[in-house]
Amino acid sequence: MSNAVLVLTWNGGEAAMRCLEAVAALDPPPDRVLVVDNASSDGTAAQVAARFPAFDLIRNPRNLGFAAGMNVGIKALLALDPPPESIVLLNQDTLVDPGWLGAITAPLAEDMRIAAVGCKIRYADGRIQHAGVRLDWPRAVAHHIGWYEPDTGQYDAACEAEYLTAAAIALRAAALAEVGLFDEGFWPAYFEDIDLGWRLRRAGYLLRYEPRATLIHAESLSLRDPLTRSACYNRGRLRFVLKSYALDDLEGPFAAAERAFLAEHGHHPEGRALRYAYSESLAALPGIVAARRALEPDLPSETTERLRDLLLSLRRELAGVFYRRATACAAELYSL
Repeated sequence: MSNAVLVLTWNGGEAAMRCLEAVAALDPPPDRVLVVDNASSDGTAAQVAARFPAFDLIRNPRNLGFAAGMNVGIKALLALDPPPESIVLLNQDTLVDPGWLGAITAPLAEDMRIAAVGCKIRYADGRIQHAGVRLDWPRAVAHHIGWYEPDTGQYDAACEAEYLTAAAIALRAAALAEVGLFDEGFWPAYFEDIDLGWRLRRAGYLLRYEPRATLIHAESLSLRDPLTRSACYNRGRLRFVLKSYALDDLEGPFAAAERAFLAEHGHHPEGRALRYAYSESLAALPGIVAARRALEPDLPSETTERLRDLLLSLRRELAGVFYRRATACAAELYSL
């Protein structure tokens, strides 16, 4: 099965160079390597061109985020004649093991029902970072299976996966041509891989966890500030649920669980991240509904109004949490 490895870089510096050195050392080697640089300001693109002249390089004029940046590379690969049968995405802060490529692409060759294959990903200290992804119902909080567990072989069996991280994932090109690429509304990152996995499964494809495909991932080098990461994460989470959940589930179980979370945690820094996410989701609502209608042509005409009411109610609930917290703090201060 022909393949291409696609690496997205942005101000990756030496971490990106180490990633590409590991790709260059793969056995078997990839048929093609494409690096898409998201307008790095630290000279990453120039270093790629100088140190890896055999790799193809696309320089984006601005930082497009993960989904749109990867889509630039995927479209370029799909436009080849012939295109690669598998496109393997890789984050710039990863270090793949020598046999990784053969292991991650093998399931695609063995079973045409499989559209995506994920890896056993480790931290540098050997603990597990990812052995597949599951989503908590109904808030759609993503959990990496095995996260921070010592690797004792407990995830050494290949299995069907609910979801997979796109930090290192092999995708069947024909399946992408069928269901579409990443939804670029997931900006700058988070949940674009969950959304793609959901669409692949919705089309009848399988997702596979392959433990023989192994690598190290530094994780979150691009968004280092925890509050910024939380804000972007929740923005992506909301886009996913608003796009994919049934309306009754959104107004019922999801709304109830979200309000319960706000009551307990809304006064913490997470509340600031959620305030941003609710407001951003309201601004993006026309695009979210349009993306949903493309998948669900018979979408009820009142969908936009119902989703707007839901988001407004959650934002009001959060404002009430802030107000009650401030009132309690003031009362405590004046009692001293």
